[in-house]
Amino acid sequence: MTPMNKPSTTTQVKGHDTMAVAYKPTYTVEQIIVECEISKKALALIASMKAVLTTGELCNEFMDRIGFDYNGVNINGLIWKMRKEQLKLNPMSDESFLDMYMLNPLQALRTYFKHSVSYAHMERIKDWGINIKDIVEMKKQDNNVHLNDAMEELYLKQL
Repeated sequence: MTPMNKPSTTTQVKGHDTMAVAYKPTYTVEQIIVECEISKKALALIASMKAVLTTGELCNEFMDRIGFDYNGVNINGLIWKMRKEQLKLNPMSDESFLDMYMLNPLQALRTYFKHSVSYAHMERIKDWGINIKDIVEMKKQDNNVHLNDAMEELYLKQL
């Protein structure tokens, strides 16, 4: 279980001797799943990875940070750590979320909370009579709140 190492390549620069340039692959989530030997049955972990590792840069950062001695616990822990970092460093504004929610609620929730969101979440929001603006207020109180926790708290307040 070692991340893929690509050999350095040599290039000729006009007027200079050859120099070695390290080739660094750009990973995708699918390549990370294969490289880290994550079972296709680990649906929750894979969904979390897809919600957090949204760019090639984040995929590469994940592979750089995971090291060589990893397992499911390390992988899950790093995904949650990177989720918190992304929520702090690159949050989606409440206004952007509400605008996006009108067009694509599922993707808006994934982007806003940076974790896996399914159609079941959408059904619960509807069935439980939760106002999306109340979810935004919950997130304002705790930027790291998980959608499930926000929904449960809002539902219990209604009882």
